[in-house]
This record gives sequence, structure tokens and C-alpha cells, in this order.
Amino acid sequence: MDRDTNSKQKRRKALRTIGAYLARYRKGLTIGGACLIVTNLLLLVNPWILKVTVDELKGGITRDRLLLYASVFVAVTVVSGVFRFLMRRIIIGISRKIEFDMRGDFFAHLERLSPSFYNKNRTGDLMALATNDLNAVRSLVGPGVMYSMNTVVVAGLALSLMIVLSWKLTTVAILPLVILSVGMYHSMKLIHRYFERVQKRFGDLNSRAQENLAGIRVVRTYARENHEIADFEKQSRIYVKANMKLYRVQSLLQPLLTSVAGLGALFILGYGGKQVIDETITLGTFVAFSGYLAMLIWPMIALGWVMNIMERGLASMQRINVIFGTEPEIKDVRETADVSPLSPRDRSIEFENVSFAYDTSVGREPVLRDLSFTIRDGETAAVVGPTGSGKSTLVSLILRLYEPQTGRVLVGGVPVARIPIAELRSLFGLIPQDIFLFSDTIAANMLFGVSSMNGNELDRLSRLAAIHGEIQGFPDKYETMLGERGINLSGGQKQRVAIARAIAMDPGILILDDALSSVDTDTEEKILRSLREEMRSRTAVLISHRISTVREADRILVLDNGRLVEEGSHNELILLDGVYADMFNKQQIMYDLERG
Repeated sequence: MDRDTNSKQKRRKALRTIGAYLARYRKGLTIGGACLIVTNLLLLVNPWILKVTVDELKGGITRDRLLLYASVFVAVTVVSGVFRFLMRRIIIGISRKIEFDMRGDFFAHLERLSPSFYNKNRTGDLMALATNDLNAVRSLVGPGVMYSMNTVVVAGLALSLMIVLSWKLTTVAILPLVILSVGMYHSMKLIHRYFERVQKRFGDLNSRAQENLAGIRVVRTYARENHEIADFEKQSRIYVKANMKLYRVQSLLQPLLTSVAGLGALFILGYGGKQVIDETITLGTFVAFSGYLAMLIWPMIALGWVMNIMERGLASMQRINVIFGTEPEIKDVRETADVSPLSPRDRSIEFENVSFAYDTSVGREPVLRDLSFTIRDGETAAVVGPTGSGKSTLVSLILRLYEPQTGRVLVGGVPVARIPIAELRSLFGLIPQDIFLFSDTIAANMLFGVSSMNGNELDRLSRLAAIHGEIQGFPDKYETMLGERGINLSGGQKQRVAIARAIAMDPGILILDDALSSVDTDTEEKILRSLREEMRSRTAVLISHRISTVREADRILVLDNGRLVEEGSHNELILLDGVYADMFNKQQIMYDLERG
């Protein structure tokens, strides 16, 4: 019972969402609906013209009068065709606009969602929603709405005229519809259920393909091409199997509707023919009635196709609504009526008794535990510690990608929760550990956060990031196109492009999150020498596991198991002979061994 109630609620919500998008174009839909009514009214005139013509043929009719009836018949058909064209152009055009609106809203909503959402949802599934499911919804609001309106108008008007001609014949004609309604009810429930399964399998298949293409180097490195091909084929077979179940149900609808229509025509031919013979009705009335019945049969046959579109569209809208219903975990202060936004007074960073765990619902251990420290305005501070000590988590909390469970983070003396998100993040230039570059030119990637720069400024940035010489060695220099995620650059080159991208924003706070891990120590020293001048004019945070990266920092914070265990300059920490000194000694031994 709860499951049925929940399903009905989801269906009602999907209908409300679709209704809200349709309401944006109520004026156009009204005009399109008016065209639909006019075209059907005109078509309904033709069987009546045939009735009058046939009845007059029996009593005698002049050639001129017959020509008049033929001319009116042709004129009505042509004018009806013009209005049908306008109807299709307006309503189908609106469906494309709604698809555009919905895709834009869907993408904008995805852009606002928190990182934890993407930890739980696969890219392939989201792409399936943005393509297959959105197209199914477009079919619903376009052809689905148009043919539904057409069916209602034609059925209403044709049935009314059929009753006027002969209520007895009409009763015989609609009896088979009882059989149709039972079959349609059960078919629609199955179509809805099976289509949801098809879309899920499509998402699985899409995710598998996307992951393989993104990780093609790994696949080839481990010689797993045949294994991945076989696995993809297995996923494809599951998808095809789900589709076959859906189409088996869909394939029953057309024969069912055609059979019902044929059965109705058979009844009319037998019963109506007898009435003509008995002269209960005229031959013209029988011809007109048959014409209206023929007009009614097409909407009946189209009804199955329309209902199929409707169920597929509603199933897709329900899946999309799950994403629309997902709220960002991080609320912008501008969305909170009882809190006034504030601007930071300087570029300092402060943690006050901060504790944080990534997923408390499954009992994960805290990554940070009761952490407190201050990085002063204009200071170059470093954060070091063993792998898993919580270094990168600091960055996520400072940028307010996550909220701490206890304590608070302040920037410029203001809690980050009181600073508008766009203003907060505009203060930072981040070079992350996992570099992402777009499939665009090197220049476009370097200028991702700014509107434009001239050639001299690009040269300055690339020299600061120690990649100028390599860029100049490319045939197209800054206009060199990068592959997906910058695949045609080495790891070190990608990191240096990311460094240039961060500096281009002229941030008040510069954060390097293990950003030099893919370059050798000589290149690292070269980059750091270039960056020191940049770091003097701003607050800088260096996060690294390499002592060579952080030893020149004004102050070094040492994390271990989510706690701040040591703090001071490089020399002060060496004298403490603790965690930092142990890391330094081990790295020094490794460095000496490498130098041989």
C-alpha cells in the first residue's frame, strides 16, 4: 500500500513539474489548441457534405450543385491543412523550447549540488537523464500533448455528431471501447514499470562506456581490452533484454487497437446496413456516420501510441525529479532570509575547534578532530602530514564545499557560512591535487577564471608556472587543443597549467594542494622561486607531503590523524625531533639515494 501511495505521489509530482513548464507557454499553447480545434472542426464538415451529396443524388442533383459540393470539400480540406500545419509548428516548437528550458534548469541544478552528490551518483547515469530521459519528456510535452488534445477534440465532436445522426449506431460503435479500456489500463502500468528499468540499464551502459573511454590508458596498460569488451557486451545484452520486455508490451497495443477498431467497423457495417435496407436511416446518414467513425478510429489507434509516450515521459520525469528534488547541502547565505551576508575584513584563515567526517550516516571516523589554528593575513603557511591525516579536507572546508560537524571556519574574521559563496570562492586561487583540464586550448584553460588577457600576460603566467618553454615548443603554442582532461599533456605539465590558471585570477588567497607532486625536485624549486614573489602579496597555503615544498614557509602546521600535533618554522620543527623531523629524515635519505 505504501509503495502504491509513493508511486502515485511521484506521478502527481511529475505531472505538476510538466504542468509548470507548459504554463510558461500558455499563450502559445492556447493558439496551438485553437488551430487544432479549427482544423478538426473543418474536417468534421466533410462527412456532412458527403451525407448531403449522397442524399441529393437519390433525388437528383445538377452538375453545378455537385461541382459546388466538391469545391467546398476541397476548400475545407486545404484550409484544414493550413491550420494543421500551424498547430504542429506551434505545439512541437513549444516542446523544443521546454526541452531547452528543462535541460538548462537540469544543468544549472547539477552545477549547484554539493560534492557529496557526485560521490554517490555516476556521471553516466546523469548523462542518461540529460539525454534519453529529457527526450522522452519532450515527446510527452510535444507529440503527446498535441495528439492527446487531438484525440479529445475529435472524439468529443465526432461522437456528438454520430449521436445526432443515430444514437443506436453510436451505442453499437462504442461497445468495443470497453474491451479497449481494460487492455489499455494494464498495458500502461507495465509500460511505465518496464521503461523505468530500461532507463536504469541505459544509465549503467552509459556509465560503463564513459568510464572506459576516460580510463582508456589504464585499460590498455593492463591489457584488459578484451575483458572490457566482453563486459560491455554483457551490459548491452542486459539493456537489450530490458528493452525487449518493454517492446513486447508495446507491440500488443497496436494489434489490440486495430482489432477493436475493426470489430467496431464490422458491427456498424452489419447493423447500419440493415438500418439502411429497412430505411430507418438514409444512405447519406450511413456514409456520414462511417466517415465520423473512420475519423474516430485513428485517434483510437493513436491513443495507444500517445499513452506509450505519456508513460515513458512520466517515468523519465520522475527520474529527473529525483535530481531536482536533491537540495545542495551547502546553502548560500543569500538564500537564508534570517542571516545577512558579510564580507571578510582581510585574508586570514581560522579554524575553531573543527571536527569533520565525510559520511556520519555509516559511522565513518572523523578526518579532522577538534582542530584549531590561524593563518594570518599575508602569511605563507604550510600544512604537512602523513597520507590520510586530513590535509586536503582543510581545503574543502575553507572553500565551504563541506560543512564541519562541529566548530567553525572563518575567513577574514567572518564565518564562511556568513559569506556569499560566490564572493568567498572568488578570494581563492586553488591548484588541486587532482588536476582537471577542459578539452579546449591551453590559453582557454589558463584563462578559465578570467575574461581575457593579452599575449604578454599569458607569457608572464606561463613563466611563473615554469611551462613557457614547453608551450612555445608546441606547433600552435597557446592555441594547442587539449584532449579530454588534458590527456596530451604530462602530469607535470597539467599541474603547471593549473598553477597558471590559479594565478591568472589574482586571488587574495593562493592554495597549492600537493600541486607539485608530479614534477621533479629541480622543477619544483624553479616553480617555487617564481611563486615566492606572488605569495608575498597574498595569503598562501602550501599543502604537501614533500618537505622540500614547505621548508621556506613562514609557518608549518603538522597534522597527524586529523589533529594538529606540531607548529612552527622548519628549523623549529627539526629541533622538536617529532613527526615533522621524522618525515624530513626519511625524505632526506630517499633524496640522497636517488642522487646516488
